[in-house]
Amino acid sequence: MSIRRSKVQLTVLQEPMPAGTKLIIPTISVPPVPGRASKPGKVVKIKQHRELARIIISVGVRLRGTPYRLGAGPYPRSRAFDCSSFVRYVFGRCGIALPRSSRQQAAMGRFVRQSAVQPGDLVFFRRDGCSGNGIGHAGVDIGKGYMLHTYASPAGVTITRWRSPYWLRRYVTARRIL
Repeated sequence: MSIRRSKVQLTVLQEPMPAGTKLIIPTISVPPVPGRASKPGKVVKIKQHRELARIIISVGVRLRGTPYRLGAGPYPRSRAFDCSSFVRYVFGRCGIALPRSSRQQAAMGRFVRQSAVQPGDLVFFRRDGCSGNGIGHAGVDIGKGYMLHTYASPAGVTITRWRSPYWLRRYVTARRIL
């Protein structure tokens, strides 16, 4: 498989867009990576598009405080997110199509060791009361051990330290989509 590199110019809006403004964002479907590169423990060295990661994070940060609702429908109609719909929405605003559930999202992109997680990478966690690797929560790493995600407590889209004992006990995997 060959990868063709091209230069992409991205424009970041400083002001929020007026209500009703329609954007056409091209989408990129990211299939699961077959073979050894997607197996846990395998180190894959790829360059992440850091500028796109910053844009994704800035889109997510602007949504801080948006309410959490398990199984939330499409935003903005639902006016709420669950963890996977939030991840899907912020990546989708930047033209990257992801599946709806956190379990499906955890099969996308490339495996990243916990120690190599960079801003823009997705981090996945086990549900409370679930043993094994039953993925039930997703967030976007924003650097220095913090993630942008949505959760019931504190309510809504928030920033949380995922490198804390609470989240590290539930940590399953990280994936690089960019």
